Amino acid sequence: MLLERGNKILIKKGPKENRFRPSIDALFRSAAHWYRSRVIGVVLSGMLDDGTSGLWSIKRMGGLSIVQEPREAAFPGMPTSVLESVKVDHSAAAGQIPTLLVKLSAQTASRARRIPAKELKRLEIEIMIATHDNAFEMGIIEMGELTAFTCPECHGALSRLKESKIVRFRCHTGHAFTLSALLSEVSESVEDMLWQAMRGLEETNMLLTELGQHFDEHHKEGTAASAFFSKAKMLKEQARVVYESVFSHELLSGDLRFKK
Repeated sequence: MLLERGNKILIKKGPKENRFRPSIDALFRSAAHWYRSRVIGVVLSGMLDDGTSGLWSIKRMGGLSIVQEPREAAFPGMPTSVLESVKVDHSAAAGQIPTLLVKLSAQTASRARRIPAKELKRLEIEIMIATHDNAFEMGIIEMGELTAFTCPECHGALSRLKESKIVRFRCHTGHAFTLSALLSEVSESVEDMLWQAMRGLEETNMLLTELGQHFDEHHKEGTAASAFFSKAKMLKEQARVVYESVFSHELLSGDLRFKK
């Protein structure tokens, strides 16, 4: 989701950001780019840290920021993340935010800030990536520090981008992740791979058993049947170990700090 000059909100099929499309961060960045200090960004209850980077961009361009009080949020991850990384203008209960927005929108906006050309260029490139899905051609890899991590979506190389305290990653095809979202996605992909490994072991076990039964029925004089049954037994034990690993595997993210 993007905001363009003329107040048009567009839904684009660009690369996902933090595993989602449309993206709150892409919306906030585009609003900050076009309207600078006349933007008010609001982050409410939600998991992980979506909105933090976008709200940082709004503040960087001279706009205002509001977050829901984490103590009253059903899911405090998003507002807490913002408070940890962005100098927020207002923190309020959800029921107070509409009145606050009316009050702030009636005030005169502050003057837009002067932003270094390199930083402004990166903001423009990220907005274009969300629109056109051509991160490699736009040179996003050169705008960050190349890492050893790979994108969970497309397995491309990830480049590390820094915004004050915020660390984000983009791959050469444009997918974007915060640290917390990347951890969540990687831990989820590990679980998926464990399920696939268990399925493969169980299928191999069934095939070995079927082969053993075939040779036991049609080639009683040979020892092939016992060899197949022995291998099937071994694979069954391996599948059990993987099965236990699946259920002991923990899905991790930055929201781990909220768990008791």
